[in-house]
Amino acid sequence: MEINNKENSHKTILNATGIFGFAQAMKMLVSIVGSKFVAIFLGPFGIGIVGLLNNTVAIISSFTNFGINITGVREVSLANAENDQNKFSERFIVLQRWLLFASIIGALVTICFSKLLSKLTFGNTDYYFWFVILSVNFVFANLSTSRLALLQGLRMIKSIAISNVLSSVLITLITVPIYYFFKFDGIIAVILVSSFINLLVNYYFTRNIKIDNISLSIVDTFHKGKPLMKMGFLLSINVIFGQICSYLIKLYLNGNGSSAEILGLFEVSSVILISYVGLIFNAMGADFYPRITQIQSDNFKVKELVNDQIEMGLLLVTPAIIFLYFSGPFVVEILYSNHFLGVLSIFKAALFAIILKAVIWPLAFVILAKGDNKLYFKQEIISDIFLLVSTLFFYHFLGLVGIGIASLIQFILYAFYIIPILKNKYNFSIRKDTFRVIMFCFLIGISASTITFTIDYPFAYYPLGLILAFSILYSYRELNKRVDIFSYIRKIKSKFKRHE
Repeated sequence: MEINNKENSHKTILNATGIFGFAQAMKMLVSIVGSKFVAIFLGPFGIGIVGLLNNTVAIISSFTNFGINITGVREVSLANAENDQNKFSERFIVLQRWLLFASIIGALVTICFSKLLSKLTFGNTDYYFWFVILSVNFVFANLSTSRLALLQGLRMIKSIAISNVLSSVLITLITVPIYYFFKFDGIIAVILVSSFINLLVNYYFTRNIKIDNISLSIVDTFHKGKPLMKMGFLLSINVIFGQICSYLIKLYLNGNGSSAEILGLFEVSSVILISYVGLIFNAMGADFYPRITQIQSDNFKVKELVNDQIEMGLLLVTPAIIFLYFSGPFVVEILYSNHFLGVLSIFKAALFAIILKAVIWPLAFVILAKGDNKLYFKQEIISDIFLLVSTLFFYHFLGLVGIGIASLIQFILYAFYIIPILKNKYNFSIRKDTFRVIMFCFLIGISASTITFTIDYPFAYYPLGLILAFSILYSYRELNKRVDIFSYIRKIKSKFKRHE
């Protein structure tokens, strides 16, 4: 029975990752087209500015939404588990109203501090009106967040997957012409249009979810939302601090515009590692967080699910990382241009850091799902401090290579911090079979990273090709132990045949 349960758990993870991962891959292919045009029209400088603006908006949003965007998924998931339509509708209405209130605050703050924000971002106040226009973005983004919380909290994986692809296609089709005609001056329009499209698409996919029309006064909304706000307050500080740390790193790299190309390379590395490689984590997280939230009171079930998630994450992420080590120069030129090949210096250590992330990432969810907000607050603050200090330190002495090393150091220190806490507080431990997978994947990742540090391209292709082949074979063998891959493929084929 235990073996069957483990197999079912692995299958559930693989199914969710497969559905959402396929959609994310399609989204990535569409984004490649958009990124290519943006790289041509804006160059490293323009891409760096886009990242800085998005970071600024994210900081303000974190200050003004009280973490409700984070706790929203947990609230919807718990409300759905109670099977009470009235309570479910009430919680969603409260969530939506609080997010709308947060949108208004965010817009007002942006307008009031528009000149200061322009000064910090561009070194002068000439672009203050950009931030005034950007204030509308908070309404679009927060309303979209409330709808996305419905989809994720209800574990509507297929709808999330399709909506992501549709949003990406529409955004690319509309924003590429904007950049073509307006270049740098089209940046604000693109940010607003992207948020509005996400809102429309998320609303469309949640239009059939039944929400009862419950009468709630403003006072009732405030009182019923206070626990939600209190729970999210520390989380919002986490996000604020994380965004501020990211902003400080970008300001340091930007150097008031004197090193904007370095900022552009940093932004591109973040996009590839977070948006493209991170699609696997997004695919797993869409289902993992609601699942662990529903079983958070049972420490044994939590331990088993987290171990399963670590195994599946490593076996899926490691071959992807080795592929990026192997094909890095081609990928960067295809996605952007040869002006961005400096990103490869960051990748030398940063790619291996993603393999570490596959282990650390599920662990962080445990404390969040448990609702232990103070402990989660502490762990995330420490993680952000690790990243900020290490990035500034290693970049100062080692340049672009130091940025990747800093990411690696962050995850190593974070692991030494969080694993003992989970063991002592929740009786969590790593299973022997999971530990073996961790060690093998770490060995593969360290080997690939070492080669890029010691051998230049094109000579690095030969040993990296061998490691890539070994990585694929190892992941296939281990996945097949946990999930009968051939039966899984046959099942997918039968689904397609039924739809023919």
